[in-house]
Amino acid sequence: MPKVSQEHLDARRRQILEGAQRAFARHGYAGATVARLEEEIGLSRGAIFNYFPSKLDLFVALAEDVNRRYTALMHDQGMDAAIRGIADEDPELLGMLIEIESHLRHDEEFVRKLEAVAERATPTNRSVFEARQRDGTYRDDIPAIELGRFASMVLNGAALRRASGDPFDVDATIRLLHDALAPRK
Repeated sequence: MPKVSQEHLDARRRQILEGAQRAFARHGYAGATVARLEEEIGLSRGAIFNYFPSKLDLFVALAEDVNRRYTALMHDQGMDAAIRGIADEDPELLGMLIEIESHLRHDEEFVRKLEAVAERATPTNRSVFEARQRDGTYRDDIPAIELGRFASMVLNGAALRRASGDPFDVDATIRLLHDALAPRK
């Protein structure tokens, strides 16, 4: 049997994630049936579920990927870049983010699986905010975890507005966020 290269395996995994993202964004989690996943991804269910044990595991992988991407953006380029990233994001992808938030509230198995992969992720949102507190960029009179939760609320709110087609002033949002996170004098 011929051996498949790691590059091929990685490319196939990316193909599955990209197609699944489109399916979940367009149809929601419940509406993204296996048939729709096959259609969007362009692969059979056997090929898809060879990489991911279940539809839920595929959804968790997407949630982890989006979280990792925005955490890295905050860590490497700051909150401004994260807000601008949300403002420039495809509204369909943002619809999937809203679906993720809903699953965080209603699906215990999803939460458990996402927390398990989040423990392995670096950097974490908390570490980003702790580092910014240490270097004096962010206020230190409020725990880093709460600053992160606040920033997450702002990002999620921006995502909701963008996904629903409701415009918002990105620069004003960034200024308000800076004011809220800035050290107190």
